[in-house]
Amino acid sequence: MSFKDSILSKSNQFNYYKDKTAELNKENKELKNEISLLSPDLEDGISLVIPVYKAENHIAPLLESLEKQSLSRDLFEIIFIINGELDSTMNILTDFAISNEDMNVIISYTKEAGVSNARNIGIRIAKRQFLGFVDSDDFISESYLESLYRHSAPNRVVMPNFIDINEETGEEVESYLVPFSMNKSGIIKGAPSEMADLAITTAKILPTLVAKSTEYNTKLLNGEDISFYARLYPKFDLEFYFVDKKEAATYYRLRRFDSVSRQSMSYQFNVLDRLKVMDDINESLLNLRKNDKRHERFLKVLMRGQSMFMVRYLKENPQDRDKVIEEVKKHDFVYFPYERLEID
Repeated sequence: MSFKDSILSKSNQFNYYKDKTAELNKENKELKNEISLLSPDLEDGISLVIPVYKAENHIAPLLESLEKQSLSRDLFEIIFIINGELDSTMNILTDFAISNEDMNVIISYTKEAGVSNARNIGIRIAKRQFLGFVDSDDFISESYLESLYRHSAPNRVVMPNFIDINEETGEEVESYLVPFSMNKSGIIKGAPSEMADLAITTAKILPTLVAKSTEYNTKLLNGEDISFYARLYPKFDLEFYFVDKKEAATYYRLRRFDSVSRQSMSYQFNVLDRLKVMDDINESLLNLRKNDKRHERFLKVLMRGQSMFMVRYLKENPQDRDKVIEEVKKHDFVYFPYERLEID
């Protein structure tokens, strides 16, 4: 081998090991990021946080579904946060805990009414590696926790099937909230990008340390789920996994006619309340990591979603267009879909 060939050979070897070192460093960095989302201070399994407010008349289906979970009971804990004015729910939950001595049941009470404060308390109490939320008037399928836990990973949000239950008829219908995810399974590349449905509080589990990084905004009257995930997701490089519908891991949501999403149209709800939620989304846009296009698209989708409430209001109240425009401008958003309000 000539001296020149020898040098080239050495150079090629150097470049090989240089590239290999860079590759290993990248793998180690990714592994470190994953490991950092698990904590030795947390136990294996799932913490299920359930805010409860005067639920005596509708919590029975949820309790029944919790008793039927196929996941081993030593792998999940149930955290009930009773908040505000009391009814007989405390007694119902106490009886439930006594009847299920082998189930890890925690019952906490706060005088302060409000789902956001209750969820914050539950997040602080949670001591399992993964965390999920369930509302007290909803329920879950028998394999819900087992399937979600089977697909869990340190850097992963796991989503189940999602079905609405009509409050009046009891009829099951695929939820209008998550049309995209209903026909998906496995890891969804690019998520959360264009997927606003990932900002729904319930119907998922995520690493508990991720949840503990952010609090629900207790000052919001509504839209707290949008605010929470708008501020949470961009902090991490998470992947999103949808459980195949064949696994029958289903979250059943009671579609109530007095829910926030069905509130009567008003300037307060459609404009002022939406702007408060958009303030939190805007905060995340301002704090995005450089070149984080994935979360930028996600946050802009959320902004457009909130603006649609204003569009609907203006269709019914066109005389308030200038008033709405002036209100929006006060917030100095880095992004706002003005074209939707027909603003030049």
